[in-house]
Amino acid sequence: MRKGYAVVRSARSRLDSLVLVPPSTDDWPRVTAEHLSLLDGRTLNFCVRVPEELTAASASLLLGGSSPVVIPLTLVQRSDGYVEAQGTAVLDLLEADAGRQHPMPAGVRRFLLAAGQWRLSVVFTDASGTEHRYAVAKAPRLMPDGPTVPEPVREDGTYCRLIASGTGRAYVSLGRDEAQAEIVSLRIGWSEVTLEGRLVNAPAEDCCGDVELVRRNGKATRVVPATWHGDTFVCSLKPADFGDLGAKEQIFDVRLQRPHRRSLKISRRRTDVRTPGDVFRMPYRLLSTEDDSAVLRINPYYTPIGSLAFRAAHLPSGC
Repeated sequence: MRKGYAVVRSARSRLDSLVLVPPSTDDWPRVTAEHLSLLDGRTLNFCVRVPEELTAASASLLLGGSSPVVIPLTLVQRSDGYVEAQGTAVLDLLEADAGRQHPMPAGVRRFLLAAGQWRLSVVFTDASGTEHRYAVAKAPRLMPDGPTVPEPVREDGTYCRLIASGTGRAYVSLGRDEAQAEIVSLRIGWSEVTLEGRLVNAPAEDCCGDVELVRRNGKATRVVPATWHGDTFVCSLKPADFGDLGAKEQIFDVRLQRPHRRSLKISRRRTDVRTPGDVFRMPYRLLSTEDDSAVLRINPYYTPIGSLAFRAAHLPSGC
Protein backbone atom coordinates (compact mmCIF):
# COMPACT_ATOMS: atom_id res chain seq x y z
CA MET A 1 0.00 0.00 0.00
CA ARG A 2 2.83 2.40 0.84
CA LYS A 3 4.38 1.78 -2.58
CA GLY A 4 1.01 2.54 -4.13
CA TYR A 5 0.80 5.85 -2.25
CA ALA A 6 4.34 6.69 -3.39
CA VAL A 7 3.35 6.12 -7.03
CA VAL A 8 0.25 8.31 -6.59
CA ARG A 9 2.27 11.12 -4.97
CA SER A 10 4.86 10.97 -7.74
CA ALA A 11 2.17 11.16 -10.44
CA ARG A 12 0.43 14.00 -8.61
CA SER A 13 3.72 15.91 -8.39
CA ARG A 14 4.20 15.59 -12.14
CA LEU A 15 0.63 16.73 -12.82
CA ASP A 16 1.08 19.75 -10.54
CA SER A 17 3.78 21.01 -12.90
CA LEU A 18 1.45 20.80 -15.91
CA VAL A 19 -1.57 22.84 -16.83
CA LEU A 20 -3.53 21.27 -19.64
CA VAL A 21 -4.65 24.24 -21.72
CA PRO A 22 -5.47 24.29 -25.44
CA PRO A 23 -2.59 25.44 -27.67
CA SER A 24 -2.77 29.17 -28.34
CA THR A 25 -2.25 30.85 -31.69
CA ASP A 26 1.14 32.22 -30.62
CA ASP A 27 2.60 28.92 -29.36
CA TRP A 28 5.14 29.01 -32.19
CA PRO A 29 7.86 29.98 -32.99
CA ARG A 30 9.56 29.20 -29.69
CA VAL A 31 12.72 29.86 -27.76
CA THR A 32 13.82 27.81 -24.76
CA ALA A 33 14.72 29.78 -21.67
CA GLU A 34 18.31 29.42 -20.55
CA HIS A 35 17.12 30.06 -17.00
CA LEU A 36 13.63 30.42 -15.54
CA SER A 37 13.03 30.29 -11.79
CA LEU A 38 11.03 31.77 -8.93
CA LEU A 39 13.29 32.66 -6.03
CA ASP A 40 11.37 32.81 -2.70
CA GLY A 41 8.16 32.07 -4.56
CA ARG A 42 7.78 35.61 -5.92
CA THR A 43 11.02 36.81 -7.58
CA LEU A 44 11.05 35.76 -11.23
CA ASN A 45 14.50 35.34 -12.78
CA PHE A 46 14.63 34.94 -16.54
CA CYS A 47 17.33 34.53 -19.15
CA VAL A 48 17.04 33.63 -22.83
CA ARG A 49 19.52 33.63 -25.69
CA VAL A 50 18.73 35.91 -28.62
CA PRO A 51 18.29 33.84 -31.81
CA GLU A 52 21.36 33.98 -34.05
CA GLU A 53 19.42 35.39 -37.01
CA LEU A 54 18.35 38.47 -35.01
CA THR A 55 20.21 41.63 -34.07
CA ALA A 56 18.15 42.86 -31.16
CA ALA A 57 18.16 46.45 -29.94
CA SER A 58 15.84 45.69 -26.99
CA ALA A 59 13.89 42.82 -25.50
CA SER A 60 10.90 42.31 -23.18
CA LEU A 61 9.26 39.40 -21.39
CA LEU A 62 5.47 39.30 -21.78
CA LEU A 63 3.07 37.68 -19.31
CA GLY A 64 -0.38 37.03 -20.76
CA GLY A 65 -1.99 37.44 -24.14
CA SER A 66 -4.09 40.37 -25.42
CA SER A 67 -3.06 42.87 -22.70
CA PRO A 68 0.21 41.43 -21.41
CA VAL A 69 2.33 42.54 -18.48
CA VAL A 70 5.62 43.78 -19.93
CA ILE A 71 8.87 43.13 -18.07
CA PRO A 72 11.89 44.91 -19.64
CA LEU A 73 14.95 42.73 -20.27
CA THR A 74 18.61 43.71 -20.43
CA LEU A 75 20.76 42.57 -23.38
CA VAL A 76 24.13 41.13 -22.33
CA GLN A 77 26.95 40.19 -24.72
CA ARG A 78 28.46 36.81 -23.86
CA SER A 79 32.09 35.91 -24.32
CA ASP A 80 31.20 33.22 -26.89
CA GLY A 81 29.60 35.81 -29.17
CA TYR A 82 25.96 35.11 -28.30
CA VAL A 83 23.66 37.74 -26.78
CA GLU A 84 21.39 37.03 -23.82
CA ALA A 85 18.30 38.85 -22.60
CA GLN A 86 18.06 38.85 -18.80
CA GLY A 87 15.54 40.21 -16.34
CA THR A 88 14.22 40.06 -12.77
CA ALA A 89 10.79 41.02 -11.47
CA VAL A 90 8.68 40.41 -8.36
CA LEU A 91 5.24 38.84 -8.93
CA ASP A 92 2.43 38.94 -6.37
CA LEU A 93 -1.24 38.08 -6.35
CA LEU A 94 -3.39 41.18 -6.83
CA GLU A 95 -6.22 40.12 -4.52
CA ALA A 96 -3.79 39.34 -1.68
CA ASP A 97 -2.16 42.78 -1.69
CA ALA A 98 -3.45 44.95 1.15
CA GLY A 99 -1.47 48.06 0.40
CA ARG A 100 1.48 46.88 2.44
CA GLN A 101 4.90 48.31 1.74
CA HIS A 102 7.28 45.87 0.08
CA PRO A 103 10.94 47.00 0.02
CA MET A 104 12.35 46.32 -3.43
CA PRO A 105 15.96 46.01 -4.60
CA ALA A 106 17.18 48.82 -6.85
CA GLY A 107 16.13 48.33 -10.45
CA VAL A 108 13.57 45.57 -9.70
CA ARG A 109 9.88 46.23 -10.32
CA ARG A 110 6.92 44.56 -8.61
CA PHE A 111 3.89 43.43 -10.62
CA LEU A 112 0.45 42.57 -9.19
CA LEU A 113 -1.29 39.89 -11.24
CA ALA A 114 -4.79 38.46 -11.15
CA ALA A 115 -5.21 34.79 -10.24
CA GLY A 116 -4.80 32.43 -13.18
CA GLN A 117 -2.25 31.08 -15.64
CA TRP A 118 -0.08 33.63 -17.44
CA ARG A 119 1.70 32.33 -20.53
CA LEU A 120 5.22 33.60 -21.20
CA SER A 121 6.44 35.19 -24.42
CA VAL A 122 9.55 37.18 -25.29
CA VAL A 123 9.74 40.02 -27.83
CA PHE A 124 12.95 41.14 -29.52
CA THR A 125 12.95 44.52 -31.26
CA ASP A 126 15.58 45.22 -33.93
CA ALA A 127 17.10 48.56 -34.89
CA SER A 128 14.32 49.26 -37.42
CA GLY A 129 11.63 48.86 -34.77
CA THR A 130 10.37 45.51 -36.03
CA GLU A 131 9.20 43.18 -33.27
CA HIS A 132 9.91 39.44 -33.29
CA ARG A 133 7.75 37.51 -30.83
CA TYR A 134 8.49 34.03 -29.52
CA ALA A 135 6.70 31.72 -27.13
CA VAL A 136 8.87 30.67 -24.19
CA ALA A 137 9.38 26.94 -23.74
CA LYS A 138 9.99 25.49 -20.29
CA ALA A 139 13.63 25.74 -19.24
CA PRO A 140 15.58 22.50 -18.87
CA ARG A 141 16.15 21.28 -15.32
CA LEU A 142 19.45 22.58 -13.99
CA MET A 143 19.92 19.89 -11.34
CA PRO A 144 18.25 16.70 -10.12
CA ASP A 145 15.58 16.81 -7.45
CA GLY A 146 17.01 18.06 -4.17
CA PRO A 147 15.77 17.83 -0.57
CA THR A 148 13.23 20.63 -1.11
CA VAL A 149 10.63 21.39 -3.76
CA PRO A 150 11.20 24.44 -6.00
CA GLU A 151 8.16 26.40 -4.79
CA PRO A 152 8.46 27.61 -1.19
CA VAL A 153 5.40 27.77 1.04
CA ARG A 154 3.75 31.18 1.47
CA GLU A 155 2.39 31.95 4.92
CA ASP A 156 -0.62 33.81 3.51
CA GLY A 157 -1.82 30.74 1.59
CA THR A 158 -1.24 32.18 -1.87
CA TYR A 159 1.04 30.57 -4.43
CA CYS A 160 3.09 31.53 -7.46
CA ARG A 161 4.43 28.62 -9.51
CA LEU A 162 6.15 27.94 -12.78
CA ILE A 163 4.25 25.35 -14.78
CA ALA A 164 4.10 24.13 -18.37
CA SER A 165 1.29 23.34 -20.76
CA GLY A 166 0.82 19.94 -22.32
CA THR A 167 2.79 21.23 -25.31
CA GLY A 168 5.70 22.38 -23.15
CA ARG A 169 5.05 26.12 -23.06
CA ALA A 170 6.05 27.95 -19.88
CA TYR A 171 3.40 29.58 -17.68
CA VAL A 172 3.30 31.42 -14.38
CA SER A 173 0.39 30.27 -12.20
CA LEU A 174 -0.91 32.44 -9.36
CA GLY A 175 -3.75 31.78 -6.96
CA ARG A 176 -4.84 30.89 -3.46
CA ASP A 177 -5.17 27.44 -1.96
CA GLU A 178 -8.40 26.28 -0.30
CA ALA A 179 -8.94 26.49 3.45
CA GLN A 180 -6.59 24.16 5.33
CA ALA A 181 -6.04 23.21 8.95
CA GLU A 182 -2.38 22.72 9.74
CA ILE A 183 -0.40 21.78 12.83
CA VAL A 184 1.72 24.40 14.56
CA SER A 185 2.96 22.10 17.35
CA LEU A 186 2.18 18.78 18.99
CA ARG A 187 3.37 18.32 22.58
CA ILE A 188 3.02 15.00 24.40
CA GLY A 189 2.98 15.26 28.20
CA TRP A 190 2.44 12.71 30.96
CA SER A 191 -1.35 12.78 30.88
CA GLU A 192 -2.38 14.69 27.72
CA VAL A 193 -1.45 15.65 24.19
CA THR A 194 -1.55 19.38 23.46
CA LEU A 195 -2.39 20.09 19.84
CA GLU A 196 -1.90 23.61 18.48
CA GLY A 197 -2.98 24.40 14.95
CA ARG A 198 -4.06 27.18 12.63
CA LEU A 199 -6.69 27.67 9.98
CA VAL A 200 -5.21 28.92 6.71
CA ASN A 201 -7.06 30.69 3.89
CA ALA A 202 -10.26 31.30 5.82
CA PRO A 203 -11.94 34.59 6.83
CA ALA A 204 -11.94 35.61 10.50
CA GLU A 205 -15.59 34.62 11.01
CA ASP A 206 -14.76 31.02 10.01
CA CYS A 207 -12.01 30.68 12.62
CA CYS A 208 -13.95 28.54 15.07
CA GLY A 209 -14.69 24.90 15.71
CA ASP A 210 -13.56 21.87 17.71
CA VAL A 211 -11.21 18.96 17.21
CA GLU A 212 -12.79 15.70 16.11
CA LEU A 213 -11.31 12.23 16.64
CA VAL A 214 -12.71 9.79 14.08
CA ARG A 215 -12.08 6.12 14.77
CA ARG A 216 -11.48 4.21 11.57
CA ASN A 217 -12.87 0.93 12.86
CA GLY A 218 -16.55 1.66 13.23
CA LYS A 219 -16.25 5.41 12.52
CA ALA A 220 -16.95 6.32 16.15
CA THR A 221 -16.45 10.06 16.66
CA ARG A 222 -15.45 12.09 19.70
CA VAL A 223 -15.41 15.87 19.74
CA VAL A 224 -12.92 17.72 21.98
CA PRO A 225 -13.38 21.48 22.57
CA ALA A 226 -10.72 23.81 21.19
CA THR A 227 -9.75 27.30 22.34
CA TRP A 228 -9.26 29.89 19.59
CA HIS A 229 -7.00 32.94 19.40
CA GLY A 230 -7.48 34.54 16.01
CA ASP A 231 -6.77 31.88 13.39
CA THR A 232 -4.97 29.53 15.81
CA PHE A 233 -6.54 26.94 18.08
CA VAL A 234 -5.34 24.83 21.02
CA CYS A 235 -6.81 21.52 22.17
CA SER A 236 -5.84 19.08 24.94
CA LEU A 237 -6.43 15.39 24.21
CA LYS A 238 -6.60 13.06 27.22
CA PRO A 239 -6.78 9.26 27.41
CA ALA A 240 -10.54 9.38 28.07
CA ASP A 241 -11.07 11.19 24.74
CA PHE A 242 -10.04 8.02 22.91
CA GLY A 243 -12.75 5.96 24.62
CA ASP A 244 -12.59 2.37 25.79
CA LEU A 245 -10.20 0.85 23.30
CA GLY A 246 -9.04 -2.33 24.95
CA ALA A 247 -5.57 -3.69 24.28
CA LYS A 248 -6.02 -3.83 20.51
CA GLU A 249 -4.48 -0.84 18.73
CA GLN A 250 -6.93 1.46 16.97
CA ILE A 251 -6.37 4.34 14.56
CA PHE A 252 -7.98 7.77 14.90
CA ASP A 253 -7.99 10.44 12.20
CA VAL A 254 -7.92 14.03 13.46
CA ARG A 255 -10.19 16.67 11.93
CA LEU A 256 -11.27 20.22 12.58
CA GLN A 257 -15.06 20.30 12.92
CA ARG A 258 -16.40 23.70 11.78
CA PRO A 259 -19.97 25.01 12.19
CA HIS A 260 -21.86 25.05 8.88
CA ARG A 261 -18.67 24.06 7.02
CA ARG A 262 -17.18 20.77 5.99
CA SER A 263 -14.68 19.23 8.39
CA LEU A 264 -11.02 19.61 7.51
CA LYS A 265 -8.31 17.05 8.07
CA ILE A 266 -5.65 18.52 10.33
CA SER A 267 -2.39 18.11 8.43
CA ARG A 268 1.27 18.65 9.02
CA ARG A 269 2.53 22.18 8.59
CA ARG A 270 2.97 23.10 4.96
CA THR A 271 6.60 22.64 4.04
CA ASP A 272 8.95 22.65 1.07
CA VAL A 273 10.56 19.37 2.16
CA ARG A 274 10.34 16.96 -0.74
CA THR A 275 9.89 13.75 1.31
CA PRO A 276 8.32 14.87 4.60
CA GLY A 277 7.44 11.30 5.54
CA ASP A 278 11.15 10.59 6.00
CA VAL A 279 11.70 13.72 8.10
CA PHE A 280 8.70 14.31 10.37
CA ARG A 281 8.41 11.32 12.68
CA MET A 282 6.93 11.11 16.18
CA PRO A 283 7.64 8.43 18.80
CA TYR A 284 5.38 6.14 20.81
CA ARG A 285 4.55 7.57 24.23
CA LEU A 286 2.56 6.52 27.29
CA LEU A 287 -0.30 8.63 28.67
CA SER A 288 -1.76 7.96 32.10
CA THR A 289 -5.10 9.05 33.46
CA GLU A 290 -5.13 11.59 36.29
CA ASP A 291 -5.84 8.86 38.86
CA ASP A 292 -3.28 6.48 37.27
CA SER A 293 -6.02 3.90 36.77
CA ALA A 294 -5.20 3.35 33.08
CA VAL A 295 -2.28 3.79 30.72
CA LEU A 296 -2.66 4.60 27.03
CA ARG A 297 0.07 3.86 24.51
CA ILE A 298 -0.13 6.50 21.79
CA ASN A 299 1.72 7.20 18.57
CA PRO A 300 0.91 10.39 16.61
CA TYR A 301 1.92 10.06 12.96
CA TYR A 302 1.28 11.52 9.53
CA THR A 303 -0.55 9.52 6.89
CA PRO A 304 0.94 9.29 3.37
CA ILE A 305 -1.12 12.34 2.33
CA GLY A 306 0.13 14.34 5.33
CA SER A 307 -2.90 14.34 7.66
CA LEU A 308 -2.55 13.71 11.40
CA ALA A 309 -3.62 10.40 12.91
CA PHE A 310 -3.13 8.57 16.20
CA ARG A 311 -2.40 4.92 16.88
CA ALA A 312 -3.68 4.19 20.37
CA ALA A 313 -4.21 1.22 22.68
CA HIS A 314 -4.70 0.64 26.41
CA LEU A 315 -1.99 -1.31 28.14
CA PRO A 316 -3.16 -4.34 30.13
CA SER A 317 -3.35 -3.85 33.87
CA GLY A 318 -0.09 -4.52 35.66
CA CYS A 319 2.17 -3.35 32.81
